[in-house]
Amino acid sequence: MFKNIETIKNADLKSYNTFKIGGRGTIVFPKNIYELKRVIKECKNNGLDYFILGNGSNLLFPDYDLEKILISLKYFDKITEKKSGIYIEAGVNIYALNNFCLMNKFDGLEWSFGIPASFGGLVYMNGGAYGHTIFDFIKRIKILKDDKIIWLKKYDIPFSYRKSNIEGIILGAEVKLKKTDENIIKEKQRYYFECRKKSQPLNYPSAGSVFKRTNDLIPAKLIDSLNLKGTKIGGAEISKKHAGFIINVDNAKSIDVRALIDYVKNKAGIDFEEEIILLN
Repeated sequence: MFKNIETIKNADLKSYNTFKIGGRGTIVFPKNIYELKRVIKECKNNGLDYFILGNGSNLLFPDYDLEKILISLKYFDKITEKKSGIYIEAGVNIYALNNFCLMNKFDGLEWSFGIPASFGGLVYMNGGAYGHTIFDFIKRIKILKDDKIIWLKKYDIPFSYRKSNIEGIILGAEVKLKKTDENIIKEKQRYYFECRKKSQPLNYPSAGSVFKRTNDLIPAKLIDSLNLKGTKIGGAEISKKHAGFIINVDNAKSIDVRALIDYVKNKAGIDFEEEIILLN
């Protein structure tokens, strides 16, 4: 299966997510759309579920070996400047994207500087920070659905907070950014990164904010008010720095994080919706 396509069997999944948690699994790395279509076809023909793997920055793997096939789009990593906008492939790292914007004087995405994600993952989750989301800048999105490549216009997509509702595999997206002086961009990037360092526990493995906020509820504030900062189960802890983060302080297992999530919900009396993806 997946002959002549780069594949890692029995991969240690701890190395493929920012939580540094997980068992083992099979990861396939298609280099182009033709290989991607072939991988999906072979998965379907063999009755195998698959999951599109980005940078693993918003993801919790299980402790046991994963039966799903993980499909990494890391080779879909091109950024192309066009008259209509900038086309960014799904596998582009957000650090690389910010560097491209700085070098080419494109302003608008500085708020994302320091997010350890892939661009496809950011679009899929409608990721955002500091009052911005990626959908503020998107014009259209290229997806693979039912073996066909389709372009979706932004306003044809029922996106919402931390959710894109896209049915299909995100291959890339075209964004609209304005030009400005590179020193302005550099200063904004520095500012947002300093904000992250001050407020977030960047020195520990995590998957970012665990729970989604709503119009009337900010989970981190409620968790803080319940004095749950520092609460530990196994190797997982509610961050003392930011109550919305669960961090891996001592070789945490997935079961530890999940138990801590349930503990927070029980203490708060609210069934928070997770912002992170709990993969089974």
